[in-house]
Amino acid sequence: MRINNIVVYSDKEANVIDDYYSLEMKSSQDWSLDRFSNIRQAIKSHYKIEQNYTCPYCKVIYPITHGMVWDIDHIIPKDTKLQFMFEPRNLCVACKDCNNAKGSKNVLENVDRVRFPTNARDYKIVHPHFDIYDAHINAVVPGDFYRPLSRKGEFTIIICRLLRFYGVVQREQPDIEIDELAKAMITSEGAARRVMEDELVRRITEKRNQTP
Repeated sequence: MRINNIVVYSDKEANVIDDYYSLEMKSSQDWSLDRFSNIRQAIKSHYKIEQNYTCPYCKVIYPITHGMVWDIDHIIPKDTKLQFMFEPRNLCVACKDCNNAKGSKNVLENVDRVRFPTNARDYKIVHPHFDIYDAHINAVVPGDFYRPLSRKGEFTIIICRLLRFYGVVQREQPDIEIDELAKAMITSEGAARRVMEDELVRRITEKRNQTP
């Protein structure tokens, strides 16, 4: 599933954005300014519905109407590419955990890009607008178990810390140990990878059996 319909700004919103970009002094911190509050609300409302209340990275559905569960995600971080801060194809909503994990990490193959990249091959991450998720990640059970199907899928799993879900399987173990096992799995091949997958599936199965 891909995002097919981008947010469309009203004339008034477009003018506010144009006026902002005409300023000499600009910063990514400006995103939180009051003058953009209606624009932020329009972006969040649009993509929550367009994405069917589904995080584009972990694929967990959060059918909650209020906005506290969701963050507006700048796919290319606004901290590194301020010129794309309001670009509709650079925006989506993501769950807070995925968005916080992704942070301001680089997602571009070419970090020196000046124009907005519109091709999936320009991105190291599975792009909600340009990629078909299932071609890169098999979300076996969203929120439980993910299998990478490509290098882009592996990068997305790591950068969004989808491995964090394994940390709740055995609560007596520190999250870092579970994360390291999962990281080792997705970078392994052949028999070693299958053994690690089986171990993670075993732990997830135990978790489910222990849940009342």
